[in-house]
Amino acid sequence: MTMPEQPITSNSHAIIFDLKALTQFSDSGPRATILAETGAAQIVLLALRAGQRAEDVETPSQIVAQCLRGRATLRMGAAVQALRAGLVALIEADTRHTFVASTDCVLLLTLTPSPDHRPAHDLLAGVAPLVVRDPA
Repeated sequence: MTMPEQPITSNSHAIIFDLKALTQFSDSGPRATILAETGAAQIVLLALRAGQRAEDVETPSQIVAQCLRGRATLRMGAAVQALRAGLVALIEADTRHTFVASTDCVLLLTLTPSPDHRPAHDLLAGVAPLVVRDPA
């Protein structure tokens, strides 16, 4: 299934995302795709080439970060945690953190609740969600 590049509103009870097809790497920096914005949650697919970083991320939302492919390092202050495919990190709201790709990697981020009226990070500025659901 090919997903549209523009946001859509859907009345369907289920939407299937082909994460493999939607993963896009960029040699110029991390590449973020907002899969869905529901008000209750924002789901982001983040692709990083080896050595790339998404740094100084801080959001009022709690983040569940699932490493789908490759390896990365999660840094929070002096704390460092290695992530590899199959691991999930729970990052509390308002916690400054950085993802650094050790290899090409893909992370699936679920932010709850959705960040209000501002992107969670500059990587998301100007990125339109593929699916928008009215929280009402």
